[in-house]
Amino acid sequence: MIALGLHSHFSLMQGTAGPRALCRDVREKGYGTLALTDTDNLYGLWPYLAACEQEGIRPIIGSEIRAGSYRLFCLAKDLDGYRNLCRLLTARHCEPGFDLASSLSTRHSGLVCLTPDRDLLRHCREIGAETYAAICGQPNQHNSELRRLARSLGLSAAAVQDSFFLSPDDAPVHRLLRAIDRNSSLCRLPQHEMLTMSSSFPAADEWRQRFNLWPECLSAAGRIAERCALRTPFAGLIMPPWPAEDPDAQLRTLAYAGARNRYDTPLAPAVTARLEHELAIIASMRFSSYFLVVHEIVGPVARTCGRGSGAASLVAYCLGITNVCPIRHNLYFERFLNPGRTDPPDIDIDFAWDERDQILASVLNRFGCHAAMVANHVTLQPRMAIRETAKVFGIPGGEISRITKKIPWIWRTDTAEDGYLEQLQRLPQLRGADLSDPWPEILRLAARISGVPRCLSVHPGGVIITPGPMCDHAPVQRAAKGVPIIQWEKDGAEEAGLVKIDLLGNRSLGVIRDAIDQVRRNGSTMDERRWIPEDDPATQDMVARGRTMGCFYIESPATRLLQQRSRHGDFEHVVLHSSIIRPAANEFIREYLRRLHGGAWEPLHPLVGGVLDETYGIMVYQEDVSRVAVAFGFSHADADRLRKIMSKKDKERQLRDYRERFFQAAAERGVNKEATGRIWAMMMSFDGYSFCKPHSASYARVSFQSAYLKAHYPAEFMAAVISNQGGFYSTFAYVSEARRLGLTILRPDANASEVSWQGQGKYLRVGLMAVAGLGSATAARVVTEARRRPFVSVFDFLGRVQPSVDESEALVHAGVLDGFQSIATANRGVLIWLLASWRKSTKQTGSLFPLDPAPPRLPPEDRLQRLRNEYRVLGFLCEHHPVTLFAPQRRQAGALTARELLSLPDRFISQRRPVRFLGWLITGKIVGTKKGDLMEFLSFEDETNLVECTLFAREYERYCHLLDRRGPLLLDGYLEEDFGARTLTIQQIAVPPRAIIQGG
Repeated sequence: MIALGLHSHFSLMQGTAGPRALCRDVREKGYGTLALTDTDNLYGLWPYLAACEQEGIRPIIGSEIRAGSYRLFCLAKDLDGYRNLCRLLTARHCEPGFDLASSLSTRHSGLVCLTPDRDLLRHCREIGAETYAAICGQPNQHNSELRRLARSLGLSAAAVQDSFFLSPDDAPVHRLLRAIDRNSSLCRLPQHEMLTMSSSFPAADEWRQRFNLWPECLSAAGRIAERCALRTPFAGLIMPPWPAEDPDAQLRTLAYAGARNRYDTPLAPAVTARLEHELAIIASMRFSSYFLVVHEIVGPVARTCGRGSGAASLVAYCLGITNVCPIRHNLYFERFLNPGRTDPPDIDIDFAWDERDQILASVLNRFGCHAAMVANHVTLQPRMAIRETAKVFGIPGGEISRITKKIPWIWRTDTAEDGYLEQLQRLPQLRGADLSDPWPEILRLAARISGVPRCLSVHPGGVIITPGPMCDHAPVQRAAKGVPIIQWEKDGAEEAGLVKIDLLGNRSLGVIRDAIDQVRRNGSTMDERRWIPEDDPATQDMVARGRTMGCFYIESPATRLLQQRSRHGDFEHVVLHSSIIRPAANEFIREYLRRLHGGAWEPLHPLVGGVLDETYGIMVYQEDVSRVAVAFGFSHADADRLRKIMSKKDKERQLRDYRERFFQAAAERGVNKEATGRIWAMMMSFDGYSFCKPHSASYARVSFQSAYLKAHYPAEFMAAVISNQGGFYSTFAYVSEARRLGLTILRPDANASEVSWQGQGKYLRVGLMAVAGLGSATAARVVTEARRRPFVSVFDFLGRVQPSVDESEALVHAGVLDGFQSIATANRGVLIWLLASWRKSTKQTGSLFPLDPAPPRLPPEDRLQRLRNEYRVLGFLCEHHPVTLFAPQRRQAGALTARELLSLPDRFISQRRPVRFLGWLITGKIVGTKKGDLMEFLSFEDETNLVECTLFAREYERYCHLLDRRGPLLLDGYLEEDFGARTLTIQQIAVPPRAIIQGG
């Protein structure tokens, strides 16, 4: 039996079943062939084809195109039909005033067209398209008339299920999706927006029975299935074009020219041998044009970071695509390319975050209709599913937020057949929350729509360039931001043979750029061509001590602790650390540290030999999986496929096959099951989260550039970190770190501040960008006017800048106008009075520059309120760490400073003596335990140092509700030390009394 016109949940916010569930249901209901025809798209093409293969279903590739009142089911008979389907869908999304009939006139070759619309049926007949009348759902009066019309035109009528959900039980889910999509409450959703229960998918026997009086309609569906012979549109890798007649020769010329720039001449034999090896493989796999296109994109840009497996290529290094020497750092080229590899290469390039969009626009303009970006399929994740479902049930926004904001970001569930109610009731954050009716029904339905695609967005940087128009290979549409995107995610693009180039934004490249610019403006010289920061002793020492807040990729609490525990700050160990930190590798990190500090160890197995010597016998990098698999008898291609499967979301079935092969290969080589199991477990610890060594090495290079600047130019570096608004921590935390580096924080000033932060020597000047509520245009006007002529008074400033009421008050509370008062009379209340006076005068006189009045004598300013206002506007205090305002409470509670805590004698650790610390929370990471409970790793600080803390599951359940508040917390617990790094295990958390400042 043939199933035509089915819709999955890729018929956005209408269909309810994913391709896998749909294909399983098709098989169970007795069908052997399926035509999935999602509305106006091929979003789910590749998951659909994979599900058909898994369920033994014969696929037909197609889509339903809607325009106005017209509906047209288009099914591809062959590759020509598939291309025309892509062109039609592209026109549907990209052509203004799209007209289905006229577009079909030139794009129907290779397609089978089915329509329930009479006018469109006649048109398809006139243009010579292979056409059928679509008898949707079941015989009825409308379909009877359509059937007669088809006969009069000499056409056949075909039975089309036209189903959007699998069973009547799915109708409420469909109704919910329609309400969310239309931004309507369920009770007000118009009837015409919903499909009836007859739109559910019938079993094959029921389908036959419906058409027992019109059997020719079933026969016609069978003929259509025979005509549609296309099983996959994959036709090999599709490389970006290059105009040169001989791209291999051009690549060779450029690679050798680049090698002479990178290395001393004459070139060493190791360099020429590696170049020849790589160039031969690249040419044999026809990848030369790919390298040349990437080289063209990267060439004009001053600062980039080529990463991913492509950084293992010496050719890429010589072309300036990557910046880490693969020979010096022993990078494994076969991880990037090997003769047995069938999937396309993948080179990722990072640009400064604020330059990336311009580069993308340049590439898209350069290649026109031959280029598009990769899509992201945005799905309803559990929190969003709950929020949207509650919204259409009419729950007030405040109540929704009170529930959803307390759900941890880590919260995910794969077992929610009865909804989310029980799971949410077990969350400590929601203890005492009111989840009475209608919340149980909301949570039941939310679980059913979790994971359903909602819309398309743009991949962070994936660009595809094709020799012919992109729409010959994939449907194209415009993203909300205006850029062209194909309808598939990156995995779908790869399945189609489309070669992706990732052009990504990296804030740390902006940090490095801006810090170096400030260093040069401040009078220091810096020759980047001779800059080797990874060899600098001061930088290595700082990295080894974990003093790397603000330094790209090595600033997270986990990484800083690992650096402290390892006590190694050289380049190779930083490369290793950035890849060994992965969620499933904790036991291997401990074993690595033991071995690093002199513990004895043996290779995993004699078969592996010295493959893992540089990583102390532990698999750290992705390619280690491949190399170990090769040692156990896998080919390079199969080993690389195993490594790749481990990074996929849907990997269980394929991994079972590889596990059997691995254990069999091990047994054939005399390895016992226990040893094989240990090796396999280490391989599985990667779980898709680790990096290949070339990627880690490229990032480590950027890390060392950041660390060098922090070690030698802390003011300029911290200014650049905060100005670029990136990194692991908040501005508050970076300001605290700047103080710990010995820098004085200068408040923003009308005549001295730039929009961005500025650093020089021992001073860090707050930028106007830090003032909350100050518009970018107003901030730019302050800087422009101050450069033109310094401001001399509050009224002069207000008249020339003309800030809004809210902006002017924010400027006062941030201290921007403090310079217009003498130190003796400084009172921001006076400035507020002057603002009001200026507004009144300008309103009365119409002049922006009235005479400055003499302010009245005001009572002394409440210093604590002044600091509260400053904190509210800036998010930090310029002259104090807020914890210092609680110094009396700290003394009274017997709490230690962070410096004192981390300097306690060892007996406090060995005897687990209780300690108390008053700290300010700057970041936290919630993780799940093996039992499924939640715990959290927390970073607290005061004015003296950082303290890394652990809040285990029992304590987390008791105290997690306190972690959302702003302000310091009293932490009771005990110190632990692991390989020399100290942490605090929290046992109790309390809120200290409010700060009191004596003396006004």
